[in-house]
Amino acid sequence: MPPKNPLFTGRRGLLDQLGERLGAGTTAILPSALQGMSGAGKTQMAVEYIYRHRRSYDVVWWIQATQETQIRASFTELARCLGLPGAGEAGTAVPAVREALRLGRPYRRWLLVFDSAEDPDLVRPFFPVDGPGQILVTTHNPSWASVARPLEVGVFERAESKELLGRSGIVDPDADKIADKLGDLPLAVDQAACWLAGSGMPAAEYLALCNEKIVEILGTSAPIDYETSVAAAWNAPLAQLSESNPGALLLLQVCAFFASGPVSRRLFTEAPGLPPELAAVVRDPMLLGQAIRDISRYGLAEIDHGAGSLSLHLLVQAVLRNRMNDAHRLEMRHCAHLLLAGWDPGDPASPSNWPRYRAIWRHVEVAELAECRDPRVRRLVAHLFAFLHHSGEHRGAISLAKRAVRAWAADREQRLSAGEKPAENLGELSASERLAFYLWCVGQYDEAAEVARQTLDRYAALLGPDHSDTLNAKLTYALILKARGEFAEARNLNEMIHLKARDSLSAEHPFIAAATHEFAVALLLTGEYEKARILAKDAYERRAENFGADHVNTLATRMLLLLARREAGDYAGAAVEAGRIVERTSRLDDENSADLLRRRYFLSVTLRKSGDHDTALELSGDALPRFRVRYGRTHPNAVACALGHAIDLRCAGKLAEALELGEEVLGLYRQALGETHPHTLSAALDLGVTLRLGGNPARARVEDELSLQRFRERLGVNHPHSIACGINVASDLYALERVTEAAVLDSGLLDKARHVLGEDHPMTLAVQLNRSLDLRELGENVAADSLRSDVLMRHVRVLGSNHPNTESAARGVRADCDIDPMPL
Repeated sequence: MPPKNPLFTGRRGLLDQLGERLGAGTTAILPSALQGMSGAGKTQMAVEYIYRHRRSYDVVWWIQATQETQIRASFTELARCLGLPGAGEAGTAVPAVREALRLGRPYRRWLLVFDSAEDPDLVRPFFPVDGPGQILVTTHNPSWASVARPLEVGVFERAESKELLGRSGIVDPDADKIADKLGDLPLAVDQAACWLAGSGMPAAEYLALCNEKIVEILGTSAPIDYETSVAAAWNAPLAQLSESNPGALLLLQVCAFFASGPVSRRLFTEAPGLPPELAAVVRDPMLLGQAIRDISRYGLAEIDHGAGSLSLHLLVQAVLRNRMNDAHRLEMRHCAHLLLAGWDPGDPASPSNWPRYRAIWRHVEVAELAECRDPRVRRLVAHLFAFLHHSGEHRGAISLAKRAVRAWAADREQRLSAGEKPAENLGELSASERLAFYLWCVGQYDEAAEVARQTLDRYAALLGPDHSDTLNAKLTYALILKARGEFAEARNLNEMIHLKARDSLSAEHPFIAAATHEFAVALLLTGEYEKARILAKDAYERRAENFGADHVNTLATRMLLLLARREAGDYAGAAVEAGRIVERTSRLDDENSADLLRRRYFLSVTLRKSGDHDTALELSGDALPRFRVRYGRTHPNAVACALGHAIDLRCAGKLAEALELGEEVLGLYRQALGETHPHTLSAALDLGVTLRLGGNPARARVEDELSLQRFRERLGVNHPHSIACGINVASDLYALERVTEAAVLDSGLLDKARHVLGEDHPMTLAVQLNRSLDLRELGENVAADSLRSDVLMRHVRVLGSNHPNTESAARGVRADCDIDPMPL
């Protein structure tokens, strides 16, 4: 939190009122809010209250609440300080902190301060609900009065202004005149007191200088109620700094284009393109130290020597910007861009770099970083939205990527209209491709497809259809085709990319592994499981050689290979491998990392298929709330996990719970993907099994027959999903005593399953078992016995004698088929 202000003056009545509201042991239904104009001293009042009452709290956490990303970063840091699980990423840290504070564990006496919280809708979702602690907001937005208990913070009483000025030796009548000139605005009075104390300037000379410069300062903008007071307060020190240390003034002017609040001294490092006078200051530690001391001596910024930072108030920044002409303003803003770009650590995927990227991210909005033309700055912007994505700030990544794409496209159009012929900006196209990917990550598939298609067309026109960048854009477009359920089209595109990459790139090029991986994914979706397994194995070996066994890409392909083994019918082998991958990921990642969470969910599905229903239920039950906390209920990962958990509940005999969750999942898929998306149909198929086992085969048949028709239309009659759905329709008919129809359907499905999946695939065994039961019911005992003895032998060999499916087959129980959707 900010340091204590040794010159804090007055506000006794307000501090008493604030103390009553936040007193230890009180329970507040609404947060408290210090509300008033900028410069009225709201932040200083909050700081003073905390230093006076710090022993009343176990935890005080100060949150700069201007931007959502700042709040999330602060909550993430608090989660680490509290030792909470999931502290590594904002997606899990924020809900973990809210829950810990709500419960008062590990600390009950806490105070959260949301400073500069102007937008209630942005800030309120971060409040712990009904916790034992307190919340304090500082804001100039009066709309907080409807959701908080406001305490109005106005300008000083004249006596308070004169008390503060008196500490600098200024007494009446000069103190009264200065306070009047500054409108008793606390920030302006405080600055004047600091300046007069440090400079020794006579009060009369100070007043004359205020009068001399005020018109010049205010001539560039329409005045607001207190702007005259603010501008007048900084006239004298800025004029003096300009004469005594021009380099320090340049440094201060650059800071006018950073976000208000602390700016790390480490940011001031030499960067190509800085003006010589500014470059000399940041290059020489002695000159930089002198510049910072002069800025502090004139009261133009607060210096925190412990943190190595300086802080400018937003009103000081406004005055500085208003004093510049247009050309100088653009130059100083670009200097801010260059300094930020020079601080870029260069690897946004590495968590060790995230604190620095968070520090840079604070300044994006004020500095208008995304609008810069400089390639170095654009590279930083690209790294920033990559950092936001990797750290779990998916919405922030999308927002910044959209802003960058719009700004860079507008710049290109502007240059063209001016008669220039700018080269096609590959940075813009790369940002557009990443934007499509980020939209895919959060399930905004239609918008993602539109962006990806446009980006791909421009890449192809600029670089040709076989360039590696064009092929990469095609990979992204194929990814989105899969998400939209266009599996066959995605498969054809992925095959083409795979072949082109092998023909045009060197054998060790890492893109070949990426193209092979994505082609294997497409083959899984189209039901070509054995071919997918072969390609996934090839991609895994390439990535292990290129990146190492523990690289995130290598592990992702290893998991893909596991899924291919599982879908090809090797349930036991896949379960062993899934356990190994989860164990390896646990050693490498945070307990609540997204990769570990997904792999635990995949493990739960694989264990269920291998027959360990109890452990599968336990794992999916643990993963589901974690997915929902991280992504929300409607995210594709959360919905897929919910579907898996519904199946696990059914396998455990908890039919009512399975039905309720299955209905919810089907509704979510319909809303997100539409009625005919294969994942929606899979959820309907799984729900149909639960309905039949729960005593409603008639409704199950209606749902399953519609799903079967749609599966065949979308994926073809020979797709494994169509076969699985047909098997369930036959069981619905059998339960409704329409055995002849069931037998005819099972007969055709058995031939298809043997042809598509092989005689020993568990799905083939399921339909063979059901066909034997059909024949038994129809009185064809010889044929029934032959099929049954063969299928029981295959069950033991393929699944093992203790597998639930083997035991059910021995008891003559019809087999059901479930579909766990492949990751898109």
